[in-house]
Amino acid sequence: MKFNLSEDQIEFAEVAGHAFAKHSGLEYARAALEHDIPFPKSEAWASLGAMELLADESRGGGGTVLDLTVVAEQAGKHLTPARLVSFAGRAVTLLEMLGSPEALALLDAGLTGERNVVVADCTRHPAEQFRLDQAGAVHGRTAPVLDGVAATDVILLAETEAGPVVVAVDLTGSSTAVRRIGPKPLDATRGLEVFELSGAPARILSAEAPVQPAWDRAKNIAVVLLAAEDLGAATQANQLARAYALTRHTFNRPIGSFQAVKHALVDAYVGEEQLRSLVWLAAWSADAQPENLGLYAAAAGAYAADVLNRSAQTLIHTHGGVGFTWEHDAHLYWRRAQVDKELLGTAGSHRRTVAALNLDLDLEPVP
Repeated sequence: MKFNLSEDQIEFAEVAGHAFAKHSGLEYARAALEHDIPFPKSEAWASLGAMELLADESRGGGGTVLDLTVVAEQAGKHLTPARLVSFAGRAVTLLEMLGSPEALALLDAGLTGERNVVVADCTRHPAEQFRLDQAGAVHGRTAPVLDGVAATDVILLAETEAGPVVVAVDLTGSSTAVRRIGPKPLDATRGLEVFELSGAPARILSAEAPVQPAWDRAKNIAVVLLAAEDLGAATQANQLARAYALTRHTFNRPIGSFQAVKHALVDAYVGEEQLRSLVWLAAWSADAQPENLGLYAAAAGAYAADVLNRSAQTLIHTHGGVGFTWEHDAHLYWRRAQVDKELLGTAGSHRRTVAALNLDLDLEPVP
């Protein structure tokens, strides 16, 4: 299949890249680690129109998943906490598909910036699955939630006697039913937060809409966007490593001419290009072949963390001793790789999904 981005998408990516570089970038990533600074809001790049891309045209949307993917790639390049995965991709898709008055009201509040909406998955422990009691209160413990530190509302898939429902919990206020657990950040730009819910009042968003198809599609789109951000970060790490290898000389030769360095850079670049093909295919399939989205998203998700981890390590090793220091930016990409490989499923769980879908195996799903 011959495939490439359109001129509009390429221009959109360039504009997004300039906006992210101006309003976030490595300066924020480092400052967030060194100081207790507020998690940035999205107003700085709201003019891009990325947040509402996957919303209905009546809300200024009407874009494709591929449109949002090229923006996510630029966000990853600059390690920008732009809420593209958590809100623009996952929450917007889910709320639009549910379509209930409650869901659309929450969507509108999120698009205007009145509320910061995130979607949470449960942990892998069976005792911590979300359940909704007869009084309309939800119980359970979330896995680390992307962008959760600034969230005002969290969306969950909860079990009831009648089956699964999608609910929203208001996180504002001082209720003891909601406990925030902020782990010490390895990558502060991800804004991870864990929520422990002990009878937190919830409102049902799913109404009569089919729950599982909407939940699965929204999560698959989030996996694709996360892989796109990893692709952007890997691309930038590879460019920085290559530039240093061409300018740093030893024994009167650029270090990039030595076989060990040269092969490491090539391996990282090959991984980057292979991941780019997987990400674009998965993003394209979301609109053109939605029946294959689960397979392609899992393939991209399985490969993304490995590619970024290899590129980050190559960046560090290419720089030698200085690459291991706090003062150099190389560790910021390595931190992103270590966090992302645990978000929205591990590489192992994604590979399990690929195997199950390709071989038509009845395997138990892994969170």
